Amino acid sequence: MSMTWEQLGGILDRKTMVKRIPLIGEFELTARCNLRCKMCYICRNTNEKEVIEKERSVTEWIRLAEEARDQGMLFLLLTGGEVFLRNDFKTLYEELSMMGFHITIFTNGTLITPAVADWLGSRMPSQMEVTLYGASPETYDRVCGDYSGFKRAMKGIELLKAQGINLQLRTTIVKENIGDYEYMEDIAKTFGSSLGIVNYISPRREGNLTSPETERLSPVELAEFENRVNENSLVSGLADQYTIEQFKESIPQGLLEKMGLKDAFPCSAGKNSFWVTWDGKMIPCSLMDKVHTYPFEQGFLRAWKDLKTQCDRVPVCKSCSKCSLQDYCTSCPASLMNETGSFMKPSSYLCELAQERKNHDYERRLIQNRS
Repeated sequence: MSMTWEQLGGILDRKTMVKRIPLIGEFELTARCNLRCKMCYICRNTNEKEVIEKERSVTEWIRLAEEARDQGMLFLLLTGGEVFLRNDFKTLYEELSMMGFHITIFTNGTLITPAVADWLGSRMPSQMEVTLYGASPETYDRVCGDYSGFKRAMKGIELLKAQGINLQLRTTIVKENIGDYEYMEDIAKTFGSSLGIVNYISPRREGNLTSPETERLSPVELAEFENRVNENSLVSGLADQYTIEQFKESIPQGLLEKMGLKDAFPCSAGKNSFWVTWDGKMIPCSLMDKVHTYPFEQGFLRAWKDLKTQCDRVPVCKSCSKCSLQDYCTSCPASLMNETGSFMKPSSYLCELAQERKNHDYERRLIQNRS
């Protein structure tokens, strides 16, 4: 009997979480980016010397990947910043691609040239995800500070699609581009893709540029947007694919307890997934740097074991654990720490968002009952 990636992924996900095997690795290869998105949690200048000097070498990343592979890593995300800013990305990717990983590459698409697309077509990743920041040059100028970014991103997407690369488009919704959402959805459909959505904007992990929370939707605006998307059924997954994002969805606490996994994290962070930052820290997820180890110095296995121990020690927010809005809330240790500076303090933004979500759910059920 044949098995799809989704079925296999589900089995691997559950078993590796229980055994705390590092199935999913995410390598943040650089903090540098050629765009200046206001809401980005990590965005340093293209030629920032201090950052370049701190970036880990190809040799270091390859050694870490080998050690992680030996401990069970199968799914690997390569992200930044913008990975194609690294002059040695081609060398690194070719080495990693020969290790048998299910590789996903995140990019903004603006640096994809015909030569880059041809090269990727000859060594296809399992998937590439391109982030759209709007549906016009004007929106790109407002969000990313680059009027030409839209045209270059669209060209990059066309080049990747022409190579037959498995392509997923995604967007991060903020005040400056919410009006473009339906147009971005149309663009995704044109390229045979669904449009993934990042809707929660966290306060910045690294303190630079403007504060991301000034760009994000208010709880009322975000709940209304989510309701609009749900009503129109605009978001759908790709058939027979199992991506890193699917692994990292929040998991019902009851299921976690049934699996013997009782900690503060309602997801796979520190259970079977990890993130390595551009400057060499292993953290549970992209937003949580208060808990960290040093895999390049400690070695992967020691760093993973220490990370698990630290994650187990993160306290559960007592107020959140008793809250009647849990089913509508996306709070987690990372978001609480970034929002409030504490693991134990509820976030007013997330609390208000949960209440708005509940209100919309109640209204939706009333309409369904009447029809």
